[in-house]
Amino acid sequence: MTKRGAVRDALTLQHQPVAHSALHAYNRRVMDRVNVLVGWGLPREQMERIRVLDPRVRLLNDPRQALPRPDVWPPFPFPDELLPLLPEAQVLLTSRLPARLQETAPHLRWVQLISAGADVAVRDGLERTSLVFTTASGIHAVPISEWALGSMLALAKELPAAIRAQDSVDYWKYIGGELAGRTAGILGLGSIGSRVARLCRAMDMRVLAMRRTVTEPVEGQGDVDLVLPPRDLPRMLQESDFLIICLPGTQETFGLVGENEIRQMKRGSYILNAGRGGIVDEEALVQALRDGRLAGAALDVFAREPLPSDSPLWREPRLLMTAHVAGNSLLYEERAVELFLENLRRYLDGRDLLNVYDPDRGY
Repeated sequence: MTKRGAVRDALTLQHQPVAHSALHAYNRRVMDRVNVLVGWGLPREQMERIRVLDPRVRLLNDPRQALPRPDVWPPFPFPDELLPLLPEAQVLLTSRLPARLQETAPHLRWVQLISAGADVAVRDGLERTSLVFTTASGIHAVPISEWALGSMLALAKELPAAIRAQDSVDYWKYIGGELAGRTAGILGLGSIGSRVARLCRAMDMRVLAMRRTVTEPVEGQGDVDLVLPPRDLPRMLQESDFLIICLPGTQETFGLVGENEIRQMKRGSYILNAGRGGIVDEEALVQALRDGRLAGAALDVFAREPLPSDSPLWREPRLLMTAHVAGNSLLYEERAVELFLENLRRYLDGRDLLNVYDPDRGY
């Protein structure tokens, strides 16, 4: 299989089309020309794929002009050199937005975000305007599920402690745990959670999962032994050896795993969060690590990002941390462009787009 075929494979069945009434009506007629602006520093190969997709596509960017790669923490500034092109843009592919977007881009109809969430739209108060935002939800399933599996193995095998011993020239011996036979509890059974379940099943783990659309427990669904409704969160907490959070950041999920929930977890269990910061109470997590209720944790997201230097999380030896990079991959941009091209075809033909952001659901 070619690399591009593998990318398409990773995207298959990860997205569901969602209609947006205003855009749907707008696109019922066949368009003569659609002006597309890319606000992200894509490789030239990917820019060319967009340019040649369809004769109706007019790429406003000069494909030969490489945009600077972001080297600062989000929110990344919108490239100044693209501001003069915004008045012509109808479609924008980006992960960052300029100030006064609707004023500077009066013809803009649709924004395809490269990120899994629509945080930049919400931050600027644009989520309930006439603009349609679609996200890159689904393209992170492979890297984040691998991050989860790698973190579980690292924690069970005590690899962080082994690395510290190596740095100290300490020939430290220990007895590591195993994943086989343990229970993985997955909060959020979307594209990421489903792939985490598949990897856990491959490691001979028992898999529980929680899905908000389920009202009663369902046994034997795909790679999941038992799918639970939200009201059964206490059961999941009590039975899980590894609680793996793959949830979006919404009003419903913020603070979901607090001190009370951590107290319900079995002693010696682990928490992994690759969803959004704020879902786990970090102060309660630190306390549970210190008193031994939790054997360890892995966090890729934090309530404040970048994580402040005075956060006690930095000094927890049982905590494995990464800087909101679990979804990163050398194939990230290729997958993002693959999704955008599919959506652009749909846009040109007046069909429903994939991953339309719903402000009522928060994703």
